[in-house]
Amino acid sequence: MIIRSLSVRNFRNIASADFIFDPKVNIFTGNNAQGKTNLCEAISVCFGKSFRNPKVSELLPFGTSDKETAIEMCFFFDNMNEKENVIQYTQKNSSFRLKFNGIEMKDAEKLYGALRYVLFIPEDLYIVKGDPSKRRDYIDFVSNMINRVHNYRLYEYNKALKQKNNILMNMSVYDTNAGIMLESWNETIAKLGVNVMCGRIKYFDMLSAAANEYYGQINGGNETLTMQYESSVMGERSFTADDFEIMYDIYMKRLRETADRELRMKYTVVGAHRDDVSFFINDMPAKDFASQGQIRSIAVALKLAEARMIKEKSDDVPIIILDDVLSELDEYRRGFIINHIDNFQVFITSCNLADTDKFGSGKIWNVHGGSFEVTEG
Repeated sequence: MIIRSLSVRNFRNIASADFIFDPKVNIFTGNNAQGKTNLCEAISVCFGKSFRNPKVSELLPFGTSDKETAIEMCFFFDNMNEKENVIQYTQKNSSFRLKFNGIEMKDAEKLYGALRYVLFIPEDLYIVKGDPSKRRDYIDFVSNMINRVHNYRLYEYNKALKQKNNILMNMSVYDTNAGIMLESWNETIAKLGVNVMCGRIKYFDMLSAAANEYYGQINGGNETLTMQYESSVMGERSFTADDFEIMYDIYMKRLRETADRELRMKYTVVGAHRDDVSFFINDMPAKDFASQGQIRSIAVALKLAEARMIKEKSDDVPIIILDDVLSELDEYRRGFIINHIDNFQVFITSCNLADTDKFGSGKIWNVHGGSFEVTEG
C-alpha cells in the first residue's frame, strides 16, 4: 500500500498539519518531544490500533477536551492503484467514529491487519531481554499482519480468560457450583488458547528462518540466530498448527493439573497468555549472554524478516515506520536496514538528519512544537 496524504487536527501536540507524502521515503527530523512520534501514532490509529495503546482521552491535546480530534488518510492498495481509499477518524468526549470510504465502522480494530505495516520503535531494541509479554505481543502483531483473524481469536481468548480469573478471584474456598463453572471455562479457554497458539506457530518457523538469514548477513556469517517458541502448555513437546486435537487434550490436562495452584494464586497459571519466545546465538541463550550489539542485530533481523513475510504472504507491500531507532544503531546496521527497505514506502523519525543520509531522494520535514515544515523534496 502507498499512503498519499494525511490530515491531522487536534491530535496530542499537533494542532493542525497536512501532508502529501513521497511514495518512497518520508523523513521527519527535530528534537525530542516535538511531535515526530505523534505523527507516526496518527498513522497507526488510522490502521485500527495505536501502537501506544492509550486511553481515547489521551489523544486530545492537554486542556482541550472540548475539541475534536480528526485524522484523514488517503491511500492506495497495491493491486488497486487506480482507486483512492479514505479513512476518517474523529474523536470527541472520549468517543470516536471511524469511516472507511464513507462507511462507518463500529470497531476500529476491524481495520487492524487489513492495512499492513511494520513498526520499529526504540523498545524493540530490547525485545530479547524484556518482559515476556512484549515478545508475545510481537509474535501476535506479526501473525495478525499476515492473517487478521488472529487478532479476533486473541481477543476472544483474553475475554474468556478474564471471566475465568474473575471466578477464581472471588472464590474463598472450593465449591461445587464454582467448580462446574471453572470446568466449562477451561473447555472454552483450551479451544481458544489452541487457536491462538496455532495462529502464532503457523508463521513462527518462517519468521525464525528469515531472521536467522538476516542476522547472519549482519554479522558476516559468523553467528547463527535461532528462535524457540516456549509453550507453558506443551512444554518440551514439539507441535505444529495441524496438531489441534492433541494440543486441546494436553491443554485440558494441564489446566486440571494446575487447578489447586490456580485456587491459591487466584489466576490461570498456564495457557497461551503465559507463552514466551527464546533467542539463541550459536546455541547460547541471548537473554543471558547477548551483547548490546547482538541484541540490536536481532531486532534489525526480526523487523526485516517481518517485512519480507508480510509482503510474500499477503501479496501486499506494507509501509515501514522507523520511529527514532536509527540513532541507536551503528552506521553499518543503519546502512543494512536502508539497503533492505528500498522497495517499501518508509516513514522515518530522527533527531539527527545525518542518520538518514543514505536514503537519498525523498521528502524531509522539520518538526518543532507540533508543526511540520517541508525542507526538501
